[in-house]
Amino acid sequence: MDVRLTVITLGLLVSSTAVAQIHTATGPSPKPAQVVPKAAYNSMSNTTTPFNCEQYGWPNHPDPKMKLYCDQLEASTLQGEARRAGRPGPSDDVIRLPALGSEAAAKSGRACVGGQAMRKLPNGWEQVSSPTGGWQRCRAE
Repeated sequence: MDVRLTVITLGLLVSSTAVAQIHTATGPSPKPAQVVPKAAYNSMSNTTTPFNCEQYGWPNHPDPKMKLYCDQLEASTLQGEARRAGRPGPSDDVIRLPALGSEAAAKSGRACVGGQAMRKLPNGWEQVSSPTGGWQRCRAE
């Protein structure tokens, strides 16, 4: 019986050290991948007038107040979205400016670039602030 006990004890001792050696040979466990936060939704990524309120103008819609309502709803939605994402908000109103690259834009020094009003500087362009707050939205002529 002594021989069996010695063999079993010796076997357990050898197997436990072998398991420890195998564990250290594989190295430390890899760290879990860091979770990258998802970017906030930006409905203005393509245009600054995503509701396209021009379609509710007088000849296309019987109620003349519909375009004004749509403009107010669009401005409120975009400002709320910008506030939730921690970005500066857009203006309430949309102005008409010449498109970037046109002769009128070169003369006036102002252009509509991607729905944002820009002013020409000696070394580039600057985003225009709205008198009512936020950055000025525009529509290219």
